[in-house]
Amino acid sequence: MRRVFFLELLLWAASGALVAQGGHMGHPIEKNIVFPHFVVGGSVQTQIILMNPQSGRDLTGTLFFFHQDGTPFEVVNNGQTVNQVSVALPAEGIQFVNVTSNAQQETGGWALFEVSGPGQGQDDPRTRVFGSVIFSTTQGTDTVGSVGVVAGRYELQANRSIAVPVIVSGSVANTGVALVNVGPDPMTVTFQLKDQQGTVVQQGATITPAISPLAPGHQVARFVTELFQGFGFNNNDFRGTLLVSTQQEGLVITGLLTNGSLLTSIPVVLVPGQGGAGPQTRTVTNSGFTFSPADITINAGDSVQWQLEIIHNVVEVTQATWNANGNTGSAGGFSTAFGGGTVKFDNPGTYFYVCSPHGFQGMKGRVIVN
Repeated sequence: MRRVFFLELLLWAASGALVAQGGHMGHPIEKNIVFPHFVVGGSVQTQIILMNPQSGRDLTGTLFFFHQDGTPFEVVNNGQTVNQVSVALPAEGIQFVNVTSNAQQETGGWALFEVSGPGQGQDDPRTRVFGSVIFSTTQGTDTVGSVGVVAGRYELQANRSIAVPVIVSGSVANTGVALVNVGPDPMTVTFQLKDQQGTVVQQGATITPAISPLAPGHQVARFVTELFQGFGFNNNDFRGTLLVSTQQEGLVITGLLTNGSLLTSIPVVLVPGQGGAGPQTRTVTNSGFTFSPADITINAGDSVQWQLEIIHNVVEVTQATWNANGNTGSAGGFSTAFGGGTVKFDNPGTYFYVCSPHGFQGMKGRVIVN
């Protein structure tokens, strides 16, 4: 019974993208690390691992902790009760952040590591950080079980369909899935269950109450057998795929497999070309003499709309000109008027651009088209 309860706590977790950089409670999430889940209280503790493996740049950032309803979560770190922890990551260094609770009952939440300073150009500090989380159960001074989950870097405009491997074997093995909405708006989520041949065997979750819409900052975790009640998993061994999709931005998912007394993290896969709402338009603004975001990733057929102060424009340049902070436009390249405009990108590739009056100040950006 206790093992099942702890599993469900682990599953109130998760590992998605937003129309703007601001996510839940206004926290910037583009390229920052979303930790699927943590558990504290009772005999459970969580260790969050942050790495800055590259040389040449020290980093700082803040870990923010949230309850499953999106409210700030107070944990114990180094003897202090906090809902956020400042972290310094030296170049090629690593930090271990242990969080516990004085409560007798295990409680789950999720976390976001926000890197300090704006992301700029090819040396974006956010892309230097990697993270994982380890949940451990103890008996006295002995650790009796652990499970680790690699945290995902949040990507704006990422694919919005996510596939999770499913294994159900009678009452012994089961697959759990956890969802979190790290975005600022309510999210409509749909579910499909497929067999090994990719055939849809159940269209839509039958769980009551319904998971969708998922409120901003909220997590929910269920076994697959709970999502599709009445499907008859226990009548035979089932192998297949769970496909979770949304047309909003902010979906983050993780999966866990239970087999007897064992807990295992299982991979989730972004499904190319599915789950979106057709061609999208992404927005870039300016903050002083920088584009925000400076780098933006879209899919072929999407558009980018620049909404700028009247003193700024956009001119496509070659990579060499971009590296040199020049402003000579590429032959046949795109451009906008002062104050901005919209450009549609049909062909994959990386497009470099600058503000022509302020390129020498490093006001430049890139559009990466998948």
